[in-house]
Amino acid sequence: MKNTKTFWMLAANVMGMMILFGAVLVLLFRHIGYQGADSRANMAAAIVQESLTSHMRAGSSDAQNDLLQQIGTIEGIRSAWVVRSDPLVRQYGKGVYPQEPRDEIDRAVLREGKSLESVEGGLFSDTIYRLTIPYVATGTGKIDCMSCHEAKTGDVLGAVSIEMEVNDLKAAGILSALGALAVLFMVMVILLRVVRRFTASYKESLESVAAAMEKAEGGDYTHRIDPSECKEGYSAIMWTNAVLEKLQGSLSESGTKLNALLRIDQPKSDPLYTLQTGINQLYDIERFRTSIEKDHNLGEVYERIVALIRTRWGFDDFTIFELNPMTKSTRLVHAEKTLLCDAPNSGCRADRSSGIIDSTQCEVACPKMIDPTVHYLCRNYPIADDLDVVISIVTHRENEIPSIRLAAEEMGNFINASKLQIINKKLEESVRIDPLTALYNRRYLEELSALIVAQSKRTVIPYALLMVDMDRFASINHSYDEQVGNEVIKAMARNIQELIRPGDIVIRYGGDTFAVVLYDYESEEARQLAEALLASFKKKIRVNTYAILKTISVGMAFFPVQTEDMAYAVELAKRALLEAKHRGGNCAVEYEAASMPM
Repeated sequence: MKNTKTFWMLAANVMGMMILFGAVLVLLFRHIGYQGADSRANMAAAIVQESLTSHMRAGSSDAQNDLLQQIGTIEGIRSAWVVRSDPLVRQYGKGVYPQEPRDEIDRAVLREGKSLESVEGGLFSDTIYRLTIPYVATGTGKIDCMSCHEAKTGDVLGAVSIEMEVNDLKAAGILSALGALAVLFMVMVILLRVVRRFTASYKESLESVAAAMEKAEGGDYTHRIDPSECKEGYSAIMWTNAVLEKLQGSLSESGTKLNALLRIDQPKSDPLYTLQTGINQLYDIERFRTSIEKDHNLGEVYERIVALIRTRWGFDDFTIFELNPMTKSTRLVHAEKTLLCDAPNSGCRADRSSGIIDSTQCEVACPKMIDPTVHYLCRNYPIADDLDVVISIVTHRENEIPSIRLAAEEMGNFINASKLQIINKKLEESVRIDPLTALYNRRYLEELSALIVAQSKRTVIPYALLMVDMDRFASINHSYDEQVGNEVIKAMARNIQELIRPGDIVIRYGGDTFAVVLYDYESEEARQLAEALLASFKKKIRVNTYAILKTISVGMAFFPVQTEDMAYAVELAKRALLEAKHRGGNCAVEYEAASMPM
């Protein structure tokens, strides 16, 4: 169908060109015919002029009419007549035979002294060509008009008109044009046959290539084109097949390698589109990974993950948990809105199932969810043997779950690429964190001391340092067991944390000894806190079925009032604690250089 349509369009264009060319030929032959008639008419008019002049000079002007009648009998000449101008009529009269202007053409020639021509008739009627030339007075040459006429040089004395039939010229022109058109038509037919035969193979090849490209545009690069008999078409097809073969192989290999790095769930099956999506993701993931390398701790890494979820996927209700599969503990990292899950208290189902919890899969997908009216998807991302990250995304519209599932897979690409950084930050954090109380440890205090000294060079902020130790703690381990002793230490840590301000830091210095770094504290405020700590331990500590009553001792030192070295301030607080122990415990002692030599 396409071949026929194209051929007829080509034929119509060629036919139009031939018709235009034929019309040009007809006009050309018509012009040539009129040129021939004009030449014949001018020759006849010149003869009439010469004859009339001879008759006038011989004194036989009355024989002019016989001359004009004889000219009219010549083949091809229809009629001839002469008209006199008004000055000539006034001088010699109208003559024997009427020589007055017959029409406007005669009058125009007499008035303007210029030759005029006209054509009358149509294609299927007689065609008459008329030429009217002026008889102008002259005083030079063979004839001296001024010797006989009262006229000046250039005056119009009369006019000669010749009418000629040009039917024979018209017929010859039409026959010539028809002959030329016939030849052109034959040339057109032969040309179309040659063009059709020559372009048929090319068009077949082009249509095959177009079909292959259409499939490739839809994601199918496996289609190949059958070779064409045309040599040029064969080359084009072979090159197209080679390009498709190379493209398919490259996309297949790249897709396999990409799937090893990323999980891409795309609605489109075009491997080229999938490759582009994967490359864009890899670029974004590398930027994300490079960014978290500069973060100082795991908390900043989690903040960056939170910002990524907000900005890249636009979720506004999600929760991040940190889980330890070995201890079965769950810690809340971030809740964008109100926490709707009881995982921190009773564990996470997504971690135990090692996969995805989708509320649309069953009626009660996770019993930990507090609000049964919402829809949710929880995805577990294993990081290390003792660390998993679970991201829970909540929505009130069930139809959003498929897009959330796709986003959760893409989140996995970012988190998997950042595993090493997360593990390193976790290890760095674990070196500074006491595993029993989850407080900072002694190593962190050493790093913090150096930081405080550096900051004190720019700011003058007073710090107070308390060293807190339980009196006769060893008796607990002897009377009960080590596990009870550990629980007492954890209760002691909680008791101290409840009394300090936000911004103050509690550090487990070692055993049952804690260091408390108080930010922007004057000595009186530190003494009040120390007394509050002593009072808080007058209550019994309950561990399982045991009720244990123990007192504490507190040593105090101040930076930079007593020393400009924070590490040395720790030693001063330890010396004050030792003094409190010497006084029998259950008291707070401030370091005094005079009574407490180092």
